[in-house]
Amino acid sequence: MNSRPSAAEEGLLCSAERWTPADAELWGRWRESLQAEQRAHALLPLQAALSGLVAFRHLENHPLSVPVTDFRPHLHAVRVAYGWALELVAQLRGDTAPEQRLRSVGEPLGEPDSSLRALERSLTDALRVSERLLELPLVDAGAFQASGDLFLRDLAHNAFFRPPEPLEFSNVAELLRPDGLTPELDSWKSDAAKMTTMVAFLTLLRGHRFLGIADRQIREDDGLYRAHIVVAAVRRELRTLTRFLLVQGVETFADELEARLLSLDAHHITGARTEITRASNELKELRESVEALAMEIHAKVRSALDGALPELHPERGYALPAERMRNGIREVRATVKDAAKQLRNLGRPVRDPKAERQSERVRKNIHQDIWAFRFILRAFIAKASVASVGADYWSDAGSLEFVAEFVRHFRVFGPRLTRATEYARRGPLTRAVSAMSHREAIDAAMLNLAAQECILFAGHLDEELADVPKSLLAPFDKNRAAAELRGYLSAAKDRTAADRTAAGAFGLVDPSRAQAG
Repeated sequence: MNSRPSAAEEGLLCSAERWTPADAELWGRWRESLQAEQRAHALLPLQAALSGLVAFRHLENHPLSVPVTDFRPHLHAVRVAYGWALELVAQLRGDTAPEQRLRSVGEPLGEPDSSLRALERSLTDALRVSERLLELPLVDAGAFQASGDLFLRDLAHNAFFRPPEPLEFSNVAELLRPDGLTPELDSWKSDAAKMTTMVAFLTLLRGHRFLGIADRQIREDDGLYRAHIVVAAVRRELRTLTRFLLVQGVETFADELEARLLSLDAHHITGARTEITRASNELKELRESVEALAMEIHAKVRSALDGALPELHPERGYALPAERMRNGIREVRATVKDAAKQLRNLGRPVRDPKAERQSERVRKNIHQDIWAFRFILRAFIAKASVASVGADYWSDAGSLEFVAEFVRHFRVFGPRLTRATEYARRGPLTRAVSAMSHREAIDAAMLNLAAQECILFAGHLDEELADVPKSLLAPFDKNRAAAELRGYLSAAKDRTAADRTAAGAFGLVDPSRAQAG
């Protein structure tokens, strides 16, 4: 079987990079001039450090476990990252000074060497500023952010070493060979599905590599601070990815369904009807799988990478926070790796209901999913009971927003849990909840019916939870489950109209559809 990528697939990979064709050629020649060790141990770590510095400037990319008033530890982390990046630049330059690379006396450096030299100057200046600011007795949030603004402005004008934005790539060759996604891309019919799959997979792959870099850095001097800088980049990237999947994934599979239906043979109408039904069911499962995948990534990042930045020179040392961060990084790496596997298999969904019920993810998370969804069910039941007797609810268009939120939550949890627990009333429950998908059609009778079905399902889940075998080796951690539930609910709030509009800017969704959504 020939696994060589087609020109179209190579074009998709190229379209994910921010380079112009001329810049791509310059970068490719320069990259090939590096030794293998330089590419492996300096090029990608430098991108991780620079991406982390960009992300760390914004407080939303910091761990939120404790409030912060003195940002001296954060400024120290930035200073450490500047020094680390300078070491990586020196490795990329090798033993030859830039001045010795001149083709003739007085002739300027060529690219990307010139950009690398400019980066070195910017890092040196930024390091000097951060060291002076660390002499202050207290650094507030404004001073911390201002300390890096000059460097970030310089970095924004660097032609070749400006780190890419989330979901953008500056060096795909460091992550994936051109044939690395060929079978998976072949399984999709629409270009939108191919692009979404490729962007999401590359993002997960980069996040996995960055987390590996952070894990290795923890062992070094000041490595815990380096790791926090890199983790900030991963946190920013994966948060953007979850929003991208929740918006882009839904729209992509609508396009994919249309592409598959157009490919059917209209002359075989009986077979076409069967294929239409099968394709509709399959695409519905794909959409639910993507939503679950996105929520799982977001919740895991929030719960596992929430360790606060350590104080400078703590009395008890760095052993405990380093171990906690190392465990969190490895946990998120495992989640990202599992998500990448699920993503690569989306184009070839499992059609055997028995195999689907016994999928690895459901087996692994069934206890936690049941525990979490019971809270969502009870919240809906409580709000529905108030709405059913309050006339004001039906006159205020905003009062029934909780219904739309619950329908979205049900799409993530409901189908998996009803199948995994073999719920006998799966059909009536799904029909009752699905009927509330259109806000204008909801009435008191419809809401009451859905609430009654949810009461029955909640009781069923209570029984299932009581029957789940208790593991002595890995006991159920309610605190971690609660943290992941909070992370999931936070991710769900990110699915706003603004996000849908932004999805149209990727060029993969019709802007009119994004606006209409």
